[in-house]
Amino acid sequence: MSWSKLNKTINANSVIPLDALSCRDFGVKLPADFPFRKVKFTCQALAMLSQLNDYDIKMVCADIMQICANPNAQNSIKHSRNPLRRLWRTKYPFRNYHFLIEYSLKNGFINLEDILFDKQLYGSKETFSAERTMLYEVKRRSSHSYDKAMNKKELDKVREAWDQEKIIPTTRINTEHAAVNGMLNELTKAAWLMGTHLDSAYEGDGIKAYTLFHNPTDRVKLDLVECAFDKRLGTKSHNAQHLAAVLAQNSQQGKQVKWLAHSQGAIIFCAALEHYRIYYGKPLTSQQLAVHGSGSNIERLKRIANSTGLKVVAIRNNPYDLVPNLAGRNDLSASSFVRSMKFRGLVTGEDAGASPHTLPFLGLVTYADQLQMLGYNDKADIVRKFIKTLPITDARL
Repeated sequence: MSWSKLNKTINANSVIPLDALSCRDFGVKLPADFPFRKVKFTCQALAMLSQLNDYDIKMVCADIMQICANPNAQNSIKHSRNPLRRLWRTKYPFRNYHFLIEYSLKNGFINLEDILFDKQLYGSKETFSAERTMLYEVKRRSSHSYDKAMNKKELDKVREAWDQEKIIPTTRINTEHAAVNGMLNELTKAAWLMGTHLDSAYEGDGIKAYTLFHNPTDRVKLDLVECAFDKRLGTKSHNAQHLAAVLAQNSQQGKQVKWLAHSQGAIIFCAALEHYRIYYGKPLTSQQLAVHGSGSNIERLKRIANSTGLKVVAIRNNPYDLVPNLAGRNDLSASSFVRSMKFRGLVTGEDAGASPHTLPFLGLVTYADQLQMLGYNDKADIVRKFIKTLPITDARL
């Protein structure tokens, strides 16, 4: 069995009854409708809960309530040979198992003895949909960064600048920088790509490590469904609710965090801010956001960010990128449509260096040089013709 404790230093097994007030003394915030009269905790279970963010606590509490409704459920008994020991496996989110709740029935109470995490969910998977939304700390291996037009060998060095093998799972942000990746990014790709985007967004910060809020991919169709779901009004996705809880955790701890959201990551971030405003509400003045290749409408994102006190510090969208232009509805002009359609093959293709969407946008002049360096001379000529129509003061140059 692959279950492991998040905190191995607390082994106390004494059982503690709690109420809505006393649970806060242990650093645990439980919902008002929690069945306190039916449940007791061990110190170990409380220690586990105290390390989780609000979203994870909410999901665990939902399972505890299911246990209270049916403590002898067949699926809670079949995992153990001991008839007095019961294990409840949580499906979170969708088909991925997340937490395992160990409990027993004594004197009419449900004693929650431990809450464990399945370490098999950590890291990258051959089946990308088996990866789960969670935080990872990613460390830099070399000083290479994407700051000019580069050939394939140089781009390979940029990919290798971030450690994609020793990505460390974490329950909270302990770095100054953090990022939310976009569509079709399995964990290893997200690790180097978001590090590359952070370098461009916060140039000069000398980033040695950052925290990745990993948005797993379920392939194109389901990723697009997630995007549409988060853009609508009403309940947001698991990803957005989880991110909102991370933002709240940072705010409660007074952490200064510089965020980067790329592509679908901007949609998730916008949805998370909308969820945060409703369920948390405290100003996010200690955090800031840079946006690259935005899948979200920038004006909408700015409005919701302003209402929460979060500052949007930089926006980089390539004029040839269909994601911010069309999907994000940031430029629906006829010229934008034509540009986007001419380069749509590079957006959906495998060549990250030539794509107007994948790598950070460093300006049209650099992008034209990048295309030529990689052999896309016809596309480079198109970009250079467009450059000639722009005033020398245009920020996109």
